[in-house]
Amino acid sequence: MKDYEINWEIGDIIKVKLYKKGLDLKKLDLKEPLIIQGFSGIGNVGLIAVRHMLTEARARPLFEVMNLDMPSVAFVENGLFTDWGNIFSVMVYLWRRPKGRDVLFSCSYTQPLTPLGSNIIAHVLLRKLSDMGVEDLVSLGCFGTNNYVRNPKVYVSATSKKVLNEFESIPNVIALRDGRISGLNGVMPLLASSYDMLGVSLLAEGLSRISFNPRSSKALIEVLNAHYDLNIDTGALDVYSEKLEKEIEKLRMRLPTEPEGIVEPRAGQDQIDSYYT
Repeated sequence: MKDYEINWEIGDIIKVKLYKKGLDLKKLDLKEPLIIQGFSGIGNVGLIAVRHMLTEARARPLFEVMNLDMPSVAFVENGLFTDWGNIFSVMVYLWRRPKGRDVLFSCSYTQPLTPLGSNIIAHVLLRKLSDMGVEDLVSLGCFGTNNYVRNPKVYVSATSKKVLNEFESIPNVIALRDGRISGLNGVMPLLASSYDMLGVSLLAEGLSRISFNPRSSKALIEVLNAHYDLNIDTGALDVYSEKLEKEIEKLRMRLPTEPEGIVEPRAGQDQIDSYYT
């Protein structure tokens, strides 16, 4: 029997693609960096919010992390294998601000297929973010509702009571009393404290049955603007919201809007066993 030690980490088998040759993530000299992340989920609310913000901020791609927890299938076209694994990658972007804190954005159009996959990719990402000196991690998602909500509330969870109170002081933001947040949207802020970061989850109310909820995405950005002074313009989301609401109005008998004065069940009211993402 050979007397040797195998010394490797799971991060060593997950590819991290840098978008600038020779880039050293530990030497970026960022100003009190925070990261805002959004992944596919209910209504794609968090993903759309992050994509909108990084576009408005003209953030530049920094690196991507390949997600190995993907279907074990190969696609062939005209006799050649098609490389489709990149759609499972998690992309990270950087917005260097002239004033104020630097901001990183993280997003992906898919999520790991299993809990193990979510935990692995979370630790790999958090390790990289820790190397970059990230201080706050804010995860964006959706609090699913049965009706369309024109003025979405935003539910906050945090790893710090002080931070929780700060967000609760923002109009339209309330603490999520009970529930479970699935996927990377829940795992990442939960594990953030293990890497000396503050973890925050923001969930905007949004209709569960549609994949595009710009009104909810806007609500998340407004909270971030208020707390971090980001000044991200949301005008484009207003335009999309108006178009969507016109279509909903046409279908209001099948998809009614939330009646005035009627409050939908909130977290903690018969939704303790619900999932939010």
